[in-house]
Amino acid sequence: MGRKAGVMRVNPKNLTRRTMPCFQEMLIFLSCLQKFNYDDDKVVNEKNALNKCMELQAKQGKQHNTINYHLQRISRMMKGG
Repeated sequence: MGRKAGVMRVNPKNLTRRTMPCFQEMLIFLSCLQKFNYDDDKVVNEKNALNKCMELQAKQGKQHNTINYHLQRISRMMKGG
């Protein structure tokens, strides 16, 4: 079920859930490509929307406070150091 770290239990299954940015735009783009027999000229709007979303995600950067950061911080607090 979970791994025991001291007195705390950590469920690794919950750690793998992540949001997928631009997933909706990608699905719309791929479905339109299939609809128009993979002709790029007919799906320009969807392609631009996907590119805009990907550029926005690249500008945001990474999240710094991950679960590992917090677990290490709590571990230090539990040890008293």
